[in-house]
Amino acid sequence: MRPEDFVEHSPGEIEMVDGIFTYSPDPLPPDLDPSHDLVTQNGEAMYALGQLSDLETWLDSPEVILSPLVHREAADSSSIETISRVTLSDLYRREAGEDVGTTDTERADIAEAANYIDATRLGIELLEAGEEIDRSLLQQLHEVLMSGVRGAEKHPGEFRDELVGIGEPGQSLDEARFVPTPPASVPYALRSLLQYLRTESKYAPLIEIALVHYQFEAIHPFHDGNGRMGRLLIMLALYRRDILPGPYLYPSAYFNERRETYLDRLLAVSQEGAWTEWVEFFLEGIATQSREAYTVARELLALRERYREQYAGAGAVVTELIDFIIRQPYFTEPQAVEATGRSQPAVNKWVRQLWDDGVLRETTGQQRNRRYEATDVLDIVEPY
Repeated sequence: MRPEDFVEHSPGEIEMVDGIFTYSPDPLPPDLDPSHDLVTQNGEAMYALGQLSDLETWLDSPEVILSPLVHREAADSSSIETISRVTLSDLYRREAGEDVGTTDTERADIAEAANYIDATRLGIELLEAGEEIDRSLLQQLHEVLMSGVRGAEKHPGEFRDELVGIGEPGQSLDEARFVPTPPASVPYALRSLLQYLRTESKYAPLIEIALVHYQFEAIHPFHDGNGRMGRLLIMLALYRRDILPGPYLYPSAYFNERRETYLDRLLAVSQEGAWTEWVEFFLEGIATQSREAYTVARELLALRERYREQYAGAGAVVTELIDFIIRQPYFTEPQAVEATGRSQPAVNKWVRQLWDDGVLRETTGQQRNRRYEATDVLDIVEPY
């Protein structure tokens, strides 16, 4: 990291630690100019989020929609930082017991994305139970995120005790593009950030969340997994601010498709104080992904309705099975039995009927231990 890349009045402090230049962001909030364009973008993003939020008011079973959307966010958030590209099918196949991935790297990437799903669900559960977004919650979620995957040896759930660099893989610290907050300052910087998150801001909630995401990434409190934790924090903050009733959004898709711009915008805040450009990028991402998630959710519900009409009067087992295959479009018969709570013969009968009707596709070609895929569902939620 080169001090000459930072303007004189950048919103942070550059200091040398152990012969390496580091950067610590100033406490939030910065002094933003609420331009007409920024206010307009914020309104558009809030409107799109409002449409998405309204879905839950008439959903009889939110998990039918939530599961595919959470899986999508996990795949995209992990793909920003991994070598291989994780897909929803990878995650669903892993949950069905398959050994997914052809290399150790691919398997590790998929495992990280699976942990993201667990961390998202746990985070929402803890907030529903009345917990705050505080140090303890972040450490608990980070431990889930890093359990059994790369970086698991780097003290999951604990703040880092050494410098880290952000840049190309294998770069030394003195070659890194950015070296975040020194470890001795991390607890204090994060405490200030969480205090800001828990207090009323002078800015609109979405602008506030954009500032919080930048600040978390600039502090980089953990040894590894900070990008995923920072994007998970977006979802938790949307829930805590009563903007969304659950993890219906997958903002990482926007960041993933524009990975270099995303990283450049974050770095430009530190180097140049380019807050407005970052917030505009963030708001556009939230609006774009809200509209997309709403469309995906409506298409899934329309597909469920079509299946229900197709099997109208056929009984409760197939109705419950239809809901199951939408939230879990790659599965085994035992998984379907467990999820529905129905008898094995009844579930197996309807799985085979749905297979015969083309609703399901059997993927193994085996007589035993079969796995099934709901292709119509994957066509809606799988973007790759």
